[in-house]
Amino acid sequence: MVSNSNRRADRIRLRAPVILMVLAATAVPVELRPLGHPTVDFGIYASDVVANVMGYAPVGIVLGELGLLRAVTAAAVMSAFAESSQLVMLHRTSSAIDLASNVIGAFLGASISAHWRIRSPSFRINKWNTLFAATVAFALILLVWATVGPTPSMRGVTSPGNLEAYWKLDETGGRVAFDSSGDGLNGTFSTEPKRVVDVMGRSVALDGAKDYIDFGRSKALRLVGSMTIGAWIKPSSFPVDDAAIVSQLHGDFGYQLDTTVDQGPRTIGFKLTNACGGLMARYGVTPLVVHSWYHVAGVYNAEERTLDVYLNGKLDNGFLVGPVTGTQHSSRSAVYVGKRSDLEGYQFAGFIHDVRIYSFALTDTEIAAVMRGEVIDRVAAHRVEGSSVNSRRSVGHSTEQCSQCAVFSEGGDEKVPAVAATLGMLVAFACVGLWPSAGSLLYLFPSFAAGLFLLPATASALPSFNLWMIPLVSFAGGASLAVSVRRQNDPDYPDH
Repeated sequence: MVSNSNRRADRIRLRAPVILMVLAATAVPVELRPLGHPTVDFGIYASDVVANVMGYAPVGIVLGELGLLRAVTAAAVMSAFAESSQLVMLHRTSSAIDLASNVIGAFLGASISAHWRIRSPSFRINKWNTLFAATVAFALILLVWATVGPTPSMRGVTSPGNLEAYWKLDETGGRVAFDSSGDGLNGTFSTEPKRVVDVMGRSVALDGAKDYIDFGRSKALRLVGSMTIGAWIKPSSFPVDDAAIVSQLHGDFGYQLDTTVDQGPRTIGFKLTNACGGLMARYGVTPLVVHSWYHVAGVYNAEERTLDVYLNGKLDNGFLVGPVTGTQHSSRSAVYVGKRSDLEGYQFAGFIHDVRIYSFALTDTEIAAVMRGEVIDRVAAHRVEGSSVNSRRSVGHSTEQCSQCAVFSEGGDEKVPAVAATLGMLVAFACVGLWPSAGSLLYLFPSFAAGLFLLPATASALPSFNLWMIPLVSFAGGASLAVSVRRQNDPDYPDH
């Protein structure tokens, strides 16, 4: 027998297909969501049953080397873990039928493995693949930290709101749209824009196809409280759908001031995501026409829970969609003028001038002042934010409230569980190569710790209820590798 002190990494092999074990153990969630009110579904869906049986049959083949009873038990535990993960991490409910069909698939796979004595492939651990695993693990952590996006701005919530961005769009040339707010949130034109001079002074003309302005991702514009967006526009044509004036919409999250046909005729639209992850939108009542200048504005008052639109300095409230909650959920996307961030066909065609974003709700008087070109750069000290607009509830106000309000995750977060599981597996792999004499249980602690490294980067992006799952998923990734380790002195070492 080889003593622990003489064990070397090149005498250790991984017996089972590790990636398969990781996927089975964690069920790599599609999307993180808060707990909400999940239920257990007992419905039978033929396509899901077939997919589950086929998906877990290979798992049964791998686990079949443990024996039929152990294989089925292990598959049941993994499936239960996967369904529990869905219950707390996914938007869909868990299914008892999924658990049963997974076990059936594993039973069939284990039976096949027992009958034909299928031996899973293995490969030897050496210093090169150990170094590779450690390098990729480090790169994954850096990737998460680099791509998670800006944290939300609490301006206007825990501190007074102000003028966050002010783009006059009166440059004489070049592809830079300068910010006059003092915050330096300059933007970049997608192409050299056409400049025009008319009654509004110098403006930019967007063609409704390739022209737009990208202002990038910034904490200052990822607001959670009150906000006001205003702009001068002169449409030259309208698309079939919405025409985005200022947009941070990405998927189901973000805000957008646009011209829209959602309620029939072309009107102003101001759309945000409420605290429940649903749409809250206010539509105007005055039809818009091409080749006319309009000053348009959308005002969200978080304290009063009101949503208003203004046309040429006058309140233009029409239909209100969804409950207006006390916070909004802006996305981590960039802010654009003239298009949506994630979809084509929502481009604005026409002239745009004097675009502003505030982190507080402007009053009727302040909206009129902004339309006249006055600069209001902070909330007035003598008033409570939004006090002059707190009577808007009578105009199309929805009294519906969210049954379960929480901060939702968004597009891109579906990668986090997969990254966590893979990270745990890679860290365990590197530990096996670096410390071959250590017991398998000791490899699990670094895997769990690796998941903790992801928390600071994801804490502002994911629901707090889901955060504790991340190190557990990385732990599961490490565990899936630990059970596949075979040492040279083991009875079932591949060379025996």
